[in-house]
Parts: sequence; C-alpha cells; structure tokens
Amino acid sequence: MILVTGSTGQIGCAVVGQLVQRGERPGALVRSTDNAKRVAQLGAQAVPGDLERPSTLAEALRGVDRMLLLTPLHPRQDQLQAGVITAARRAGVEHVVKISAFGAHPHAEVTIHRQHGRAERALVDSGMGFTHLRPNAFMQNLWRVLPSVADDEAITLPVGDARVSMIHVRDVAAAAVETLSASGHAGQAYDLTGPASVSYDEVAAQLSDALGRPIRYVDTPAAEARVRMREAGMPAWAVDLRLELYASYRAGAAERLTTAVADITGRQPRRFAQFAQELAGLPAR
Repeated sequence: MILVTGSTGQIGCAVVGQLVQRGERPGALVRSTDNAKRVAQLGAQAVPGDLERPSTLAEALRGVDRMLLLTPLHPRQDQLQAGVITAARRAGVEHVVKISAFGAHPHAEVTIHRQHGRAERALVDSGMGFTHLRPNAFMQNLWRVLPSVADDEAITLPVGDARVSMIHVRDVAAAAVETLSASGHAGQAYDLTGPASVSYDEVAAQLSDALGRPIRYVDTPAAEARVRMREAGMPAWAVDLRLELYASYRAGAAERLTTAVADITGRQPRRFAQFAQELAGLPAR
C-alpha cells in the first residue's frame, strides 16, 4: 500500500496518476469531500486525514508500507513534517520518499532549505527507510507571473541575472513514482534539476516565442516585489520565504545541473521550451 500526501497539488496529482498507470491503487490523503472526489477520479483511494492534526493520521496510515511525504509551503514546515514522520513510524511504514528542496540542509541560510533539512534529519533519525528528492525551482512557479505578463508584457522578479536549473513538476513526479516503486533508492538523496540552467531573459524569450508576442524580463527591487506579492494576497510569512529564496537565486545557488532525473527514470527531463508551450495555453492565474 502506497499513501500519497499532498495528493491534490501539482506533484501529488501527477504522482497519483502515474502510479495508477503502473497498475497501483494508491491511497491519497485528503481533508475534504471535494478532494476525495478529485482523487477518486484519478483512480486512487481517498484516505481522510489532516497533516496539521497528527492524531488523525493513525487510521490513515494503517496498512501503509510506502509513503510519499509532500506538504505545501508552510510557516513551520519542518515541524509539520516531523509530526507526519512520527505518525508514520508508529504505524509501521517501511519507506518514506520525501519531496524536499534543492539546497536542503539543517543549517542552511535560506529558511525553506533549513526547514527541509531539519525534516530530512527527522526522517533519517526515525529509522524508517527513506529517499530524499530535492527538486530545484519548478517551471510551474511561473504561473504566478502570468498576470504581469498579461498586463505589462513582462516577467517581474527580484532575481537579477540568475540562472536557474528549473524542473517540470511531472519530472519530479516521475522520480517520486520510480523511487516509491523500485528498489535501490533507499538511503539516497537526489538533487533534481531540469536539463539546462536558464536565465530569466531566456525564459522571457522562450515565452515570447510560445505566445507570439514580445515578453521582457524586468529585474524588480525586492521591496517592490514584496508590495506586489502582498497586493496579490500572499501572507507576509510566505512573502518573506520567497524573497529569501529569490536572493539565493541572485547569488547563484540554483544554477547547478544534475543528471538525477535521467539516472532515476531512464529519460531526460523536459526542457523549458516545452513548458513554455504549455504555459501559453493556460489562462492567467
């Protein structure tokens, strides 16, 4: 039995779908009736539970031997995941594949990376089998800039001339499915990247080609980016975390490339130009 947490997010949905295609019928942890219907349509078994209330997880984890640990951005993500890890250990889960972060370390300067590093340490210390997947920035994060593309024909981000080895979420999901399903990945930590490190000028150029109109990249001061994010309704704590992350991009921390996706899945990860075509067909959101 495989249980997928974060099953209604982009990665979680892709993991569930790919597992079903491989003949699995995974459990998908959900909090609401609407989400239960959504995962059932994907072919998964809806399992009620709330990651923020570990007491609800004992029944959800009954009979589970493999679990994907995936949680959304959270102000106390390390504590949230530590609670899930404890519940999984008590339930007898044998192996946990954790979606972590590129640069994760218990003493990292970037808060998101530090939180994931602490959660990784908690998983190692639990004694369960583990695999850490550390994806770099998701290509899908660019959905957030579609309103500025629509209004100003521009990508506005405070990242300077950073190059980022962005990864498609379906490639993260494919690596997760393989490490959940196949042997040989226990005790491993994989840094997951796309096939190229791209600048945001290059991102804008490829979006221009896909959209058929000129899009430019505008390096935005952090203070202005903060105002934009707050006006869009993002909570202050999330703004702080994102600005920290963007500063690390400016410093070159997200440029490195790896071959981990191909090593795990046997195929090359998707290029940004392919994602640009996908993005061009989506409404602003």
